[in-house]
Amino acid sequence: MKFKFVILAVLALFLASCASMKFSMMKDDELIAGGVKEWNAGKFEAARGYWSNIQAANVKSQWMGYLDQKADLDKTVDAAAALPVTAEPPLVAGWNNAVKGASGFPSELKLPADIKTQLAPVAKAVVRLRLNANRISSARDFMKSSSDFLGDAVDYAPENKELAAIADFRAREKGPDDLVAAARGKDALDDKIEAYEAAIAEYGKVEAAMADIQKAGNYPAGSIIALASDRTRRKRVDTRNEMEKTLRDHAYSFKDRIGEEFARQPDPDKVGNMTLDDMLAFNQQTKANIDSLQADVVAFAAKYPRVIDKDMLKDVETQKQELLSRIAVVTAEIEKAKKDAAIAAEIASRGKAVQPMLIGMFNPVPGAKGPDQKSRPAKFRGAVKNSPEYWWGMVEIAKGVLNDLVITVDDSRPVRVFNENTKSGKDIESKKLKDLVNRQYKVGNSWPVINAGAQLTSGKYFFELGKTNDDGKYSGDAVVYSSFVVRMR
Repeated sequence: MKFKFVILAVLALFLASCASMKFSMMKDDELIAGGVKEWNAGKFEAARGYWSNIQAANVKSQWMGYLDQKADLDKTVDAAAALPVTAEPPLVAGWNNAVKGASGFPSELKLPADIKTQLAPVAKAVVRLRLNANRISSARDFMKSSSDFLGDAVDYAPENKELAAIADFRAREKGPDDLVAAARGKDALDDKIEAYEAAIAEYGKVEAAMADIQKAGNYPAGSIIALASDRTRRKRVDTRNEMEKTLRDHAYSFKDRIGEEFARQPDPDKVGNMTLDDMLAFNQQTKANIDSLQADVVAFAAKYPRVIDKDMLKDVETQKQELLSRIAVVTAEIEKAKKDAAIAAEIASRGKAVQPMLIGMFNPVPGAKGPDQKSRPAKFRGAVKNSPEYWWGMVEIAKGVLNDLVITVDDSRPVRVFNENTKSGKDIESKKLKDLVNRQYKVGNSWPVINAGAQLTSGKYFFELGKTNDDGKYSGDAVVYSSFVVRMR
């Protein structure tokens, strides 16, 4: 036995001696080439034998350094391969470190196959995480760059199959996407709703096709296919919600339209110049228009019962009845005058009537809340230069409510407001009528009557527009504010 070991030892020394003799007879470029051949064959220690015999110190250091660099790269790759596949940032960092570590080798040295094999699962994990996060473009970019680096070591066939399915589904979604865009651009409500309904049906078809693909491929809940299916479902649901909101908004618009109809203005040249018959006909037409709008609401609710419920119908009906009752108050005032000459004379002595004749917070401007809330306005306009003009209107403010009446003129002429008929100014001095304007709260050309409900006990307001030095033309409005004082602070 001892003899056998002795023989083996002698043989090893002989071979080493032969190798040493062989290396000593080779030139540096031959040693480099021999080491490269061994490296590319995966025999790294054999490569060391060649490069360690290079005579030029700087060249030897360079090629021996690649062996040290490979040892470092092995550690980097081992660390990347050991990372859990649940978080993208550390995986990408590990991948980048490995790629950077592999970039310092010369082109003639092939990247060791085991390194590519170890990094392939890291690359697949990064792609999967990006796909599951629906970051399609980012996943595609990484697949390309990692394929360029790993070559055949990574198989992206399953991921490419999923991406092809997603591309197909996105192409299918374009049809309903376009229908939604078309719906938003249509003016006619029925055309808009028809386009929405068509889009919802098409989204359903795409969603069903995705479900079939998911089931056939046994894709899990968090897969890209499942996520794409969820996205289409959300689009379908969002489209239905958008359609129903459009219907609800249209339904609620009836309230605003009825409110606008109550505040409807006659032709500008008729404001202040209407006879009793004109005013009566105008109010009757306003009533007919409100009745027609309410009938439209009922027909609309019958057509779209899913979004127009009984409470909304009741709300519109209540608004209609409240406004019609106020029209009746104005109409009664006019009809009394038509039957009684004394009443007609008294009304004529008030001056000109604003339009609409009755205002209050029962018919607010849409959208404003709190202290900014105000009624729709009553308008007045005319032309007078050397003498005052007198106007009147009706106001409804609930008892105990601190609403304010504000007369706003488009020029700087003074305004006085009174609680009773001034007989076109004749009774102001003789009866010592009190001007109700609170001038400490005046803002610009707006003349406020604070706490108007308590001061205008007759439910009517009478105001004087003073003289001016301009061409005499004027216009303005009367508005009830929920709180003009708070609004101005």
